[in-house]
Amino acid sequence: MSCHVPHDVAGHGTPVVLLHGSMNTRRQWRRLFDELTLTHRPVAVDLTGYGEAPFPDDPAVHSMDAEAERIHALVYGHLKTQGPIHLVGHSYGGAVALCYAILYPAAVKSLTLFEPMSNHLLEEVNHPLYHDGKALIDRIFAFHGKGDDQGAAGEFFNSLTGTEGFYRLPPGARDALSEGVGKMLLDYRTTVETTLTLSDYRRIECSVCLVTGRQSPALTTSISSILCGNLRQVQSVTVAGDHMAPVFNPVGVNALVRKHLAEKAVSLTDCL
Repeated sequence: MSCHVPHDVAGHGTPVVLLHGSMNTRRQWRRLFDELTLTHRPVAVDLTGYGEAPFPDDPAVHSMDAEAERIHALVYGHLKTQGPIHLVGHSYGGAVALCYAILYPAAVKSLTLFEPMSNHLLEEVNHPLYHDGKALIDRIFAFHGKGDDQGAAGEFFNSLTGTEGFYRLPPGARDALSEGVGKMLLDYRTTVETTLTLSDYRRIECSVCLVTGRQSPALTTSISSILCGNLRQVQSVTVAGDHMAPVFNPVGVNALVRKHLAEKAVSLTDCL
């Protein structure tokens, strides 16, 4: 697999790989990237189909495994990393980070995840919100099918934040989100059709800081609750904001990331 993955890298020490959410790019983590250059080696990656990364060659067979494999090729091939890394992931990026930790357990020192959208878990545990999530995607797909990606992006943004904030964003931000609708729909499919199960997550041995927003909708926090009940070494924390807190409350989220990275060991805490 090619190691040509669009990324930014700086600093020294243990790499911290930063994975953005759907409909965003590696620039989502710019502030955290700059903060970490003093203590670590931050690596911000464009996931496939976002930023400078091309859309998957064959969407029909694209998977989270493929996302994880290209990250591994970048970090351990192109960047020649020695030893385990830290992973930070938001939403879809959090789901990819979990997949990476399962595929490459010896390569991961810690995970810091903000509401990872491992959507298959809702179906696996027969959670009633699985149908709500599918209905949301059906609505987004309908907008996309009519060529209305602004409407699709608005449905996605407003549903996952529990707000009506999409149309209050600057026009450029709305356009940028709208450009990612096609890949976001593929992201959802890959997180539903994955072969991963709860038993795979139970095997993750590294420390996990699982962050949720206090104003986030149940659809996103319920996945975190399932994970919290099944991960071995998990710290559950909340922060002001909703599902988009890593973008709109970077100060609070970044402080939690830095704290987790600074801890040598994380004690098991109560779940959500």
